[in-house]
Amino acid sequence: MKRLVILHILWISLSACFLAGCGGRRDIAADFQDEDPKTRIAAIRGAGREKLESAVPYLVDRLTDSEAEVRMFAIIALQEITGLAHGYRHYDPATLRQEAVERWRKWLSGSRDQSLKTQPAGERKTG
Repeated sequence: MKRLVILHILWISLSACFLAGCGGRRDIAADFQDEDPKTRIAAIRGAGREKLESAVPYLVDRLTDSEAEVRMFAIIALQEITGLAHGYRHYDPATLRQEAVERWRKWLSGSRDQSLKTQPAGERKTG
């Protein structure tokens, strides 16, 4: 009986681990550019929650996403990580958003960590 309980607990633990993604980390860069907005949002929220500085360039790119929700979560995550907004508001007209994105990109290019660079618009998905 005791052995059956241990096997049952082991089975539940392995199932939970599989469902939670314990089998290995997903490619977060790919998730930021996934076709499904829910996947992009999940990656963005995770980056903000974990304060992943390496995700900042991807988050800046998501500020130009076609989905308003993705843009909203991207600026929230950027604020969680950097404490900055650079005047970006996800609901502003496209011209004002683009001006703020350019401020973000300028900030990234002046960053001490030169790995914090965004991709040119032609090389990334926008949603």
